[in-house]
Amino acid sequence: MAFAVNAGGNSSSEGKVNYDDLNNYVVETAGLEDRTTLVGIVSGIVDLGIQEQEDAEIKFDGDADAEAAEIEKFPSTYFKDGIDEQTKKPARFKCFPQKAIQSVAVAVDFPDITVDKGQFYGESNPQPLRLWLGGQFFIQGVGMVIGRPIPLKNDTSTGKWSFRKNHIFHKMAVAAKLIKADEPFVSRDIDQLLGKAFQFDCQVYIKNGKYYTEYIKFNGGVARGQSIPELPFDPFVIEFNGNLTPENMLNLRNHVINTIKRANNYAGSKIQGFLEAAQEAKEQEQGEREAPAKKVAPKLPVKPSKPVEDEVDSESPFWYL
Repeated sequence: MAFAVNAGGNSSSEGKVNYDDLNNYVVETAGLEDRTTLVGIVSGIVDLGIQEQEDAEIKFDGDADAEAAEIEKFPSTYFKDGIDEQTKKPARFKCFPQKAIQSVAVAVDFPDITVDKGQFYGESNPQPLRLWLGGQFFIQGVGMVIGRPIPLKNDTSTGKWSFRKNHIFHKMAVAAKLIKADEPFVSRDIDQLLGKAFQFDCQVYIKNGKYYTEYIKFNGGVARGQSIPELPFDPFVIEFNGNLTPENMLNLRNHVINTIKRANNYAGSKIQGFLEAAQEAKEQEQGEREAPAKKVAPKLPVKPSKPVEDEVDSESPFWYL
C-alpha cells in the first residue's frame, strides 16, 4: 500500500516503517492479548464486489448408495469427511459449488481503546482501535485478504426474499432491535447497521511470538444499561461504483483492497480507476522522494522462510498519497 513517510516517527533510516515496533505497540496499547468481550461500533461497510464463494458443506447421513445417487443427480457434488461443529464429532459432508455473489467487509471500532498508528508513519493520528470482521489469510502473490467476506445472500427461507435467520446481518438487525426475530432483513438495508453498538469477542496478540494477529467475532446485542461508547466520526460506506472520495478510501486496509481486486467485476469498475490512480500517484511521489544523488545498488527481495498465514498486513492512514 502507499503512504506518505515523513521525517521523524519510528521509521528506519531508509524511511521504512518498523512494523515489529508498530505491531508490538498496538498489542500493548489494546490490552487484548487474552480473548475479551467488548462493546464495539459498526463504523464502516465496504462493497467487495462479486466474490467467489467456498463450496457449501452440509452434513450428510446417507450411505454410499445415497452418495452415488446424489452425484449422479448433481455431477458437481462431492463428499468428504470432517468434524461436526456442533457435536465436535466426525461426520460426513455433502459439498457442492456456490455461485459467486456480492460480498462486503465490515469495520468495527472500539472508541474506549485509542491507538496512534500514525506516529509510526511520521504523523500522529490517534484513532479508536479498528478490527475487521471475517479474519485474514495470506495468498502467495496477492498478500493478505479477507478470510471470510460476508456474502449478501438472500433466499425465501423466512417467507420473503431476505437473509436467513442465521446470517450475521439478520442476527445484528435483531440485536439492534431494527427487526423482530421472525421478521425479514434484506441486503439493501444493511446500512441501517452503521453506528450500531454490539458485543464482540476480541483478541489482539502476537501469535507464536512472531505473527501479529487480530480476532473478532460477533457476540450479540448490548445488554440493558450497558455503557455504549461514542464513535468520534460518522460511519462510512464504500461502494464499488459509488461516490468514492479520498477521505473514505483512507479507511481501507491492505487486506480489504487486495480482496476488492479479486472481485469478478473489479475490471472496469469505478473503484479500480480510483485505486490505480492512487497507486500511480504514490509511485510518482515515491520516485521523486527517493531520487538518489548517487546510484545505489538495488536490494534483492528477501523471500520469507515460511508463509505468514495469520500475520496481519501493514496498514497506513495515508495509503492513497
